[in-house]
Amino acid sequence: MQRSLSLFLWAVLGIILLSGCSWMYEIGKDQSVKSGSDLSEADMHMIPFEYTNQDGETVSNKDLEGQYWIADMVFTRCPTVCNLMTPNMLNLQGKVQEENLDVHFVSFTVDPDYDSPDQLKRYGDNYGADYSSWDFVTGYSQEDIQKLAKDSFKSIVEKDPENDDIIHATTFFLIDPDGQVIRSYDGLENDVDPIVQDLKQLTK
Repeated sequence: MQRSLSLFLWAVLGIILLSGCSWMYEIGKDQSVKSGSDLSEADMHMIPFEYTNQDGETVSNKDLEGQYWIADMVFTRCPTVCNLMTPNMLNLQGKVQEENLDVHFVSFTVDPDYDSPDQLKRYGDNYGADYSSWDFVTGYSQEDIQKLAKDSFKSIVEKDPENDDIIHATTFFLIDPDGQVIRSYDGLENDVDPIVQDLKQLTK
């Protein structure tokens, strides 16, 4: 019996180690927010912000008024999920451009103390991001991004010092021209066609 229990515990530990720390990012999600969810009745709105992008230019919520845009939260030292989210966002950007849709993209760093504009520029360059419609933003405090995540997206940003990581949502949020957060999508999902279809319906 003891040997069976021991084997079971080692198996569970192995699964945890193999899965890495990506499980923590689920904690950063509001469990009521599921991929493709319609959030229009949730009364979620972007709070005012004025930050700095990878080119040192100011990006604010006012600049994004009047158009649809998609936001996510990443950081350049991310050891796990951001390495999936950013390529998926890049894929989405490419397909949106193919469809000639007027949609902007904003990636908020959750590690602003480290992610300077230059660091974000190197990060974006590494993935081949098109900055004509995609801003990587920084220039705020850790408390600021925690407030933005909580007040705008009903999610958390929290440092995990034991794993040298930062817990954050792995969600793509769609914001309408009035600044209301109206859709959420799984940022770890490779298939971005459902997002493109939604955008085509909304922007036609």
